[in-house]
Amino acid sequence: MRTICIFIRNHSPLLRSRGLAALLMIALLASLEAGSGLVVARPQPRSGVVPQANPIPLLAGMVQAVNAGAGDQTDPRVNCNLVTYADADTPGNNRVHYYDFSSGLDFATPGNGIDTQPAIAGKLIAFTEGDPTGSHIVLFDTATQFRTDLAGPAGSKAALGGNLVAFEDRSFFVAPNMSEISVYDQDTGVTTRLTNDQLFDKSVDVSPTGNVLVWEKCHTDGTACDIYSAVQTAPDVFTVSALVSSPGEERDPHTNGQFVVYTSDRSGLIHVYFQPIGGGSETQIILSGNQRNPKISGNLIAFESEVGTEYHIFVYDITSGSLYQATNTPGTEFLGGITVCNGIARIVYGTSSADWDVYAFTFQIPNAALSQINNLIALVRSFGLAPRIQSSLIAPLQAALNAIAVSDNATACSSMTTFINLVQAQGKKLTPAQASQLISGANQIKATLGCP
Repeated sequence: MRTICIFIRNHSPLLRSRGLAALLMIALLASLEAGSGLVVARPQPRSGVVPQANPIPLLAGMVQAVNAGAGDQTDPRVNCNLVTYADADTPGNNRVHYYDFSSGLDFATPGNGIDTQPAIAGKLIAFTEGDPTGSHIVLFDTATQFRTDLAGPAGSKAALGGNLVAFEDRSFFVAPNMSEISVYDQDTGVTTRLTNDQLFDKSVDVSPTGNVLVWEKCHTDGTACDIYSAVQTAPDVFTVSALVSSPGEERDPHTNGQFVVYTSDRSGLIHVYFQPIGGGSETQIILSGNQRNPKISGNLIAFESEVGTEYHIFVYDITSGSLYQATNTPGTEFLGGITVCNGIARIVYGTSSADWDVYAFTFQIPNAALSQINNLIALVRSFGLAPRIQSSLIAPLQAALNAIAVSDNATACSSMTTFINLVQAQGKKLTPAQASQLISGANQIKATLGCP
């Protein structure tokens, strides 16, 4: 592994109502309007995250059609109350739209009809626009309605974060699979070339604050892909490092600035992994079948997972280690993005039937302690204890659930202490291993609740 400090600089100077379904969401979703050292590659130990033994719970929430009209709507990206997507409502006319959940209105960005690959951060949308020389990056501010075309040809697939616009840059080599990663700083007006090799650097993502970028580095035939990162140490100064390198194919990196999530086929199937940006243990989210297309926002990772012959969207909570299923339609859902704002999460995805449509699923982030307590109740029941003992152990856990439901953490903490005392009082009615499991689970819940 080489750590490379890069200092290369280039100084370069429809409105449509969505109807009653959207309006019904305004009260619930008003709160969405607000609001996100050196990296060294090293061998990473792996620790699997085993989902709860119970069936994976289906998240409760609200499904809404963003655009299910004529033509194909694809490639959605979301930030709080805004979702942007590509709209091909008629053949040969590709426009980038955005939909505002708070108003229920849909708008088209100003473009030339050859507009694709949207990205969004805050009120800013980026997209790729075709032109006679190839393509370039366009920025559109939804607040000011001002459009900016970034100077320089051969830019595509932008990602936004903080004041940075990162993109695949094909201006250095003729071969399309010898792209580099460049990043434009909107504050300084400086474009920095992050990669300088004859490899296929692609699929860049930027953290919400702009402090971290991640991307794939592959051979020019698209194989032997590894994950690289760049940490911004000063304006327009980045430290670039290999973050994940294994015999398998590592792809689809995304970051929240603290963690990077990606896929790897090193086990024979494709699974989702994540690890801290600054180094630490790599964690696999263990599910049967193949997984793909992970995204991250806050402490939630969303991804597609194989269920039978289709793919559905699942959500993993890094904080609690809880896994949930988000979608369960008759067909496959294609994840576009996830956003977490003020305790509300939203997923956007595409589906295909007669044509392609874009939908959103909005949900309250589950309380981590609730999932942990329910898992502990299931563990108690799995031991096959005498009914009286089982009931006595479950009673304080149920009391803790009731207390959390009314935001009474003090009583919930007291109930968990009562549970631990009851476990310790059982003596030989529990095996040492059973008692250890129950007490460990209860202490984890107390830590989640922030009990003294």
